[in-house]
Amino acid sequence: MVGLWEESIAANQFALEIQPDYYHASDFMTYAHLQLAQDAKAKVVLEKAAKTADTGTRVVTIVNFTALAAMPARYALERGDWKGAAALPITSTEFPAADSLTRFARGLGMVRSGEIVGAKHEVDAIHELRRALQKSNQSYWADRSQDQILALSGWIAYREGARDEGLKLMREAADREDASVKHVAMENRLYPLRELLGELLLEAGQPAAALREYEAAFKENPNRYRGLYGAARAAEAAGDRQKAEAYFTNFVAVSAKADTDRPEIAQAKTFLAKK
Repeated sequence: MVGLWEESIAANQFALEIQPDYYHASDFMTYAHLQLAQDAKAKVVLEKAAKTADTGTRVVTIVNFTALAAMPARYALERGDWKGAAALPITSTEFPAADSLTRFARGLGMVRSGEIVGAKHEVDAIHELRRALQKSNQSYWADRSQDQILALSGWIAYREGARDEGLKLMREAADREDASVKHVAMENRLYPLRELLGELLLEAGQPAAALREYEAAFKENPNRYRGLYGAARAAEAAGDRQKAEAYFTNFVAVSAKADTDRPEIAQAKTFLAKK
C-alpha cells in the first residue's frame, strides 16, 4: 500500500508458494501488476486463482471472497475497460460485501460507457446488499456499500446533466471513504474514491480542482498508475507544465516494465518528448 509494486509482487508470490489458495495474496499481486501496466501477468495471476480450489483447511471468511470478486473487477477498472467492467458476471455469495464489489465495478463500467439505465440497476442491487448487511449488523460493510452508492449516483447524476449534484455526491463518497478505517479484507480498496472524484472533476473541465484531489489521493494510495496519469493530465490542462512533467516522468518510470501497450504510456512519452 506504499506503492512498492515489485516488492509486493515478490512477497505475495512467496506467500502463494506456501499456500496456493491464499486468494488475498493473489489479489495483491493482481493489483500490483496492473499498477505496472503488466496486464498479461495480472491476467495469469487472477485466472490461476480462479482455478485454484480452496483446500478447506481454514475457516471460511470474507477475505477470500472479497479477493476473488476484486481481481476481475480490478482487471477491468485499472485498464479503463469500462465495457469489460459493465459485463462482469454477477456473483452471489454468502458475503454481500464481496458481491457489492462486483456490482460497483459493473455500475461504474456502465455509467462510463453510457449505459445509464443499467448503472441505476446496479445501484439498486447495492441498496439490496446494503440492507442485508444492516440486517446482519455488519455496519462497517454497510457503510462501504453506501460509499459505492454515492459514488455511482454521483456519476449518474453528472452524466444526466445534474453536474453540481453529481460532483457533490462523488465528493461525499470520497470524504466518507477517507474517514473510514481500512479493513483487513480490503486494504487495497477496489478503486480510490478520492481519485475517482479527480476523474469526474477533470471530465467537468475543472483541472486545477482535479489535480488537488489526485494529490490528496496519493496520501493513502501512492504511485498508482491511473492516479499518476490523471494528475499529469490535470496539471497539463491546468497549465502547470512543471507538475505535468514531473507526474508524467513518474508515470513513465512506473510503467517502464509494462507488458502491454496501454495508450496512456504513449501519450505520456509524447508529452515528455516535447521538452
